Amino acid sequence: MDSKDKKVLTLGVFAHANAGKTTITEHLLYHTGVIKSVGRVDSGNTVTDNLKVEKERGITVRDTLVSFELDGKTIQLIDTPGHVDFSAEVERAISVLDGAILVISGVEGLEAQTFTIWRALQEKNVPVIVFINKMDRKGANYDRVLGELQKFLNMPTLTLTHVYQENDGSLKIIPSSLNESIEEVSLVDDEVFEYYINNDQLDNKLIAGKILELTRNCKLFSIIGGSALIDVGMKDLVDCIGRYIPTTIKNIDSPLSAFVYTIRVDKAGKNAYIKVLNGSINLKDNLKLSEDKTGKVNHMYLAEGSKLIPVDTVYSGDIAIINGLDVKCGQLIGETKGLDNYISFVNPLLTMEISPVNKGEPIELMEALRILNEEDPHLNVRYNERTNSIYCSLMGEVQAQIIKTYLDERFGIQVNIENPVIIHKEVPTAKASAKAAYSSVSGIGIEVTPLERGAGFKYVSKISTDFLHIKYQRQIERLIKHYSKQGLHGWELTDIEVALVDGQFDSMGSDPMHFNIITPLALFRSLKQAKMKLLEPISTFTVTTPQVSLSAVTKLLSNKSAIYQLTKNFDEIVTIEGEAPSANMMNFPVELSQVTTGRGTFSSYISKYEISHNQDVEIDYIGADPRNETTFLINDMRVSLEPLDKTLMKKKKESRSKFARQQKEIEFGKSKLR
Repeated sequence: MDSKDKKVLTLGVFAHANAGKTTITEHLLYHTGVIKSVGRVDSGNTVTDNLKVEKERGITVRDTLVSFELDGKTIQLIDTPGHVDFSAEVERAISVLDGAILVISGVEGLEAQTFTIWRALQEKNVPVIVFINKMDRKGANYDRVLGELQKFLNMPTLTLTHVYQENDGSLKIIPSSLNESIEEVSLVDDEVFEYYINNDQLDNKLIAGKILELTRNCKLFSIIGGSALIDVGMKDLVDCIGRYIPTTIKNIDSPLSAFVYTIRVDKAGKNAYIKVLNGSINLKDNLKLSEDKTGKVNHMYLAEGSKLIPVDTVYSGDIAIINGLDVKCGQLIGETKGLDNYISFVNPLLTMEISPVNKGEPIELMEALRILNEEDPHLNVRYNERTNSIYCSLMGEVQAQIIKTYLDERFGIQVNIENPVIIHKEVPTAKASAKAAYSSVSGIGIEVTPLERGAGFKYVSKISTDFLHIKYQRQIERLIKHYSKQGLHGWELTDIEVALVDGQFDSMGSDPMHFNIITPLALFRSLKQAKMKLLEPISTFTVTTPQVSLSAVTKLLSNKSAIYQLTKNFDEIVTIEGEAPSANMMNFPVELSQVTTGRGTFSSYISKYEISHNQDVEIDYIGADPRNETTFLINDMRVSLEPLDKTLMKKKKESRSKFARQQKEIEFGKSKLR
């Protein structure tokens, strides 16, 4: 069959760390004939964990693309990391999915990362199959986990199998009856409900069609159980994927649009992993990367099993690996109007300093970090010329260790990663405005307004091009967004609207350099009046502890200013869930291990930001620093102080537009009131 006509499905596998996700991926490949034997994580011979660091640590640290054939469809499978420190890989994968398998341990049940993944899958409207794994382990309870899905995730479930442990420890799986399925489907579908209450007959074909429709619309989620380690329930999972996860509707004849979800850099250069959303791509095509930039497709590959094969053409629905494009993670290419495919839930927790052990390798280190930053933009690598220091943003200590290993194994550079500081953000608490002018003819006015918590950063222009030429307005917008990355304390601005409310230029006398100078000055003058506050990250956490250690653990949490509650209690293991300032939880895993003699577990994610109790947390400002105006002008911009804030001359060329006249009349009226 021509690949143009073939049905394609992109499927992601997700889980909290150690729930068995990679083992499930191995069995999917085995049962569909891609591999002849199943690898094991603890043996380091799985298909998808192919990096040395993954084999040694037994964890997935970056997503891997494989494929298999099922019922005439090509399933493009993305195995994702489970550890919270590698959530950026999970974030990017979710943006290209047609369906997902959410793996949950039958022993631990729902964990912190489960909630994060679920919210992201829901935001993107991704159909999901839940596999309750590790049902062969002591303490596993299928019905309890099913209840947690319904209660805590508010998930409308379709229980396709029931799983029981026999007295000898073996697993027994019983398929749900047709009547059971009808009863569960009737809770979310009016038509089936009518059949159900009237005791009318419903055949398997009709109910299967309803399940497919409800799954596609994310109104029903199939539940299967078993144990991947002993290959129980795996055939049921394969069958469920074939039946209930819908394939992509191909839009081959539409103009090309595509999404870059991952970048990998190797000796051959930059490889972009691209989901084709509409249209097709041919080898040697020149693709539209932005309004003023194109790129040529030098080489192109598709996943076939565990290998990448070269191809000449790819179509909508395909994930192509393309060499030769200067693109970034999260970038839309081609015709992008009306497309908004990127899901974002990652918040790095720490900023840390990276330095080479060999002091003669700073240039080599920066080049290596540039490559890693291409692969993960959340690293936010930056260099401070004033102190010759290098910094990056990280999710946690585990990621720091992996970066250290990457630099050693991939680039032969040994480094120290130290001086962790919790990443804060800056918000205004009052409305404020300020102006700045240069050389008598160029000037702007900036107004900042507080927004509700979680609103992020917003820029607007409230003036007409009659007052300020469009080229200068675009320049000002770029500069505002650049300088918003570092506020008065060096942290990123958030929950703020920055508005351009005034402006003046002269067609003969104004220069772009004037706006390079006055834009940051006007912004920071307004920030200094806006009563800025620091926000600190708040972590939502899950702790498990033996019952005998409960008192010591709760005392520890109270000392961390945590708000918590006991949510589960079985087999003398207690689960505690809550939230606390992320800064307070930095050493908690070590302390937990001490008070539980290594038997406690901890997982967390940043769930929100709140006003910090410590308003003095600062970091070095990197780049031209407009906070000290004299230093900024003389040292950074290399200009004189003398033309700054000179009284603006009357415009040589007055606008005669109705809008301009109205604005002048309004301003005149305001001045009279003052």
